[in-house]
Amino acid sequence: MRTKFKTQLTAIVIYFLCQIFFLFNLQYPRGQNFDEFHYVPSAKQFLTLAPNQNLEHPPLGKLLMAVGIGLWGDEPIGWRMMSTVFGSLTCVGMYLFALVLFQSEEAALWTLGITLANQLLYVQARIGMLDTFMFAFLIWSMAAFFATWLPPQNRWKTSTLLRWSGVLIGFAVACKWFAMVAWGSYVFLLVALRLNGSLQSGFKNEFLSPSNLLKKTSLMELFFSLVALPTVSYFLTFIPYLFTQDGLSLFSSEFWDLQSKMYELQLRVVSSHPYMSQWTGWPLMLRPIWYAFEPEIGDPGHIRGVLLLGNPLIMWLGLYAIFLCLVDGVRRKSIPGLLIPFFYGAYYFCWSLIPRKIAFYYYYYPSGMMLSFASGYVFFKWRASAFKWVHPMRWYFLGAACFVFFYFFPILAGLKISNTEWKHWMWFQSWI
Repeated sequence: MRTKFKTQLTAIVIYFLCQIFFLFNLQYPRGQNFDEFHYVPSAKQFLTLAPNQNLEHPPLGKLLMAVGIGLWGDEPIGWRMMSTVFGSLTCVGMYLFALVLFQSEEAALWTLGITLANQLLYVQARIGMLDTFMFAFLIWSMAAFFATWLPPQNRWKTSTLLRWSGVLIGFAVACKWFAMVAWGSYVFLLVALRLNGSLQSGFKNEFLSPSNLLKKTSLMELFFSLVALPTVSYFLTFIPYLFTQDGLSLFSSEFWDLQSKMYELQLRVVSSHPYMSQWTGWPLMLRPIWYAFEPEIGDPGHIRGVLLLGNPLIMWLGLYAIFLCLVDGVRRKSIPGLLIPFFYGAYYFCWSLIPRKIAFYYYYYPSGMMLSFASGYVFFKWRASAFKWVHPMRWYFLGAACFVFFYFFPILAGLKISNTEWKHWMWFQSWI
């Protein structure tokens, strides 16, 4: 039987093992890697309390990068160190959320293994970009929020988890506004479930049930935890920013104008980009991104490259896993089977509505992380009693995914390769 101490110990071990894993070769590339060009100068401006020039996104992710630069210096390791910390925290969050969804230690660890093999997290955890910070807060918030759907829990524990979920989602939004999709999804689910009591009763035999939360909380408590706390958390992250602007305060009109300015900058099209892509092509990985492609200093015959590319085995078969989750969720009224495709769809299809004219494959990162849970559901929950062959196949699949990861590893970790060797990994012309 899983105990709280065992879960905490496992989480600590996961964190430190992932931290070591992400640190390998972190000093490469030596130059600023893709959007580090925007965020490293912004982080350094926070350190000197100079007026910040990067107003496109809220400040928390850049503040965290500033901590790394302050501790490890204005060099590649300093730019990326906090990303490795939050990438490792993401791994722990994925493990905890899988525990909530599947109530199985084996399934949770298997899901973590698939997450690490999927390449997206590995690359994002080793670059100074905001998405790594945002998703770390987001997945911990999701784990806390849906843990309130588990029985049996007293009112105090439920309230504590709900409030932590609210604080964390506020911090996620304070890294990138995209996290409002998850925030809105929480509110949507609870409103729909409160208005339709039959939805709650339809899942009464499921270990994960919204009635476990709704019976213990009032509307006022839900409002406080999921509206007030996230809002306060979001705005508190702007306090360091106030020291960089004379006369600016949380209550000044200039501060509120800043929020509008961020929205305007989100919509602005500065220029085209060779790696821009359409959201419709992300699931099939039609246009991945070379984050870095630079000649090796002192060795003109070699280069170092970093390619953001999901693991083809997981990314492509994961789409089928999403379909199986949805079908099984509807057929058996399984909450995990429905939640996984719900959040995958929310994180993916929102880009059909977001009025941003330039988009990139890394916007698919949150949706790509949901594929880990979809795969876990198929191999541990889907028709478990009917298809016994599924059980041993899970380990063959994980092994194959790890093999693909190490096949692509040289262009994920910026290893030194020859000038022509990189073409070996370009399966399609559109990947170049």
